[in-house]
Amino acid sequence: MYEVLVILQLSITAADREAVMRVTSPTQSISNRVFVAEADPSAISRIRSMRGVASVLTNAEPAVQQSHRLDDTETLFVEAWMSRLGKEKKRPGDNLDWDTPPMQPPDHE
Repeated sequence: MYEVLVILQLSITAADREAVMRVTSPTQSISNRVFVAEADPSAISRIRSMRGVASVLTNAEPAVQQSHRLDDTETLFVEAWMSRLGKEKKRPGDNLDWDTPPMQPPDHE
């Protein structure tokens, strides 16, 4: 399963929205037209081809918000989703015991 960001067209009909929801259901949403869902690879191409679907993102495509007339809240949601893709957090001490040098126990800071 892949996590995808789905953006529906402004003019999507209720019947078309229901059809999309039968193929994939939101795990997170910001509006009735912008949501994150899990989909298997075969479903992704099917969702992209459905009526009323403006975009299905599987990775960060630039300037998506301008092309789909998203409101400010939807834009922030899309930008937040895109910002975490492909970025691995680097933290000092990852996979080390909490008291491994140079890490200090909380009561010795």
